[in-house]
Amino acid sequence: MKKVKIYGLAVLALFAFVLPVQAQTLHYGIKVGPDFAVQSGIGEYFSNGDMRVGVHAGLAGSYNLSKHMMLVTEFDYDQAGSHSSQVTERYDYLSVPVLFDYSFGKTDREGMTMHLNIGPYISYLVNAKKVEDVNGTSTTTGIYSGANQGELGAMLGVGLIQPVGKHQVTMDVRLNLGLTPYIPSGGENDHNKSIGIYLGYML
Repeated sequence: MKKVKIYGLAVLALFAFVLPVQAQTLHYGIKVGPDFAVQSGIGEYFSNGDMRVGVHAGLAGSYNLSKHMMLVTEFDYDQAGSHSSQVTERYDYLSVPVLFDYSFGKTDREGMTMHLNIGPYISYLVNAKKVEDVNGTSTTTGIYSGANQGELGAMLGVGLIQPVGKHQVTMDVRLNLGLTPYIPSGGENDHNKSIGIYLGYML
């Protein structure tokens, strides 16, 4: 777990160092949106049930590597887990993705552009609870101690960037896939997955 924390802090420190030196190639801002989360096997994309609708919010920074290529990192709060008629499992994480972003057509300062992004992320579990509702009685149980506190995963996304003066409005749709199980003894069906729809404002 120490390695996970150190890696995330190192990424953030790198962008904090580059910002004052190369401000003309950097954008930074906020983003927010819903996450539609499930817990199932890595290869299950069409048979997922028990979806939890959670919240995604975070800070984002992007560094222009070339006219159409950016390196993007974020510091996000993500609500994962699952939900059924009687049981909701809530797993809440702080996540740091590092993404390579490629845009098509015009640059992000000339007009609306479509872009693709892909890369890994690391997450640190901050809260985990199971809520059971049986015959109108709700019971909450802490399950943090039985969960993996760290998660490695991958992201794949597509979106739009719309210039607004010197700033940008962004919209992204992302698939987030946990590559490590969310519980220590987890098998092939014990992975966090979600689809997120995020709106952002970048300076």
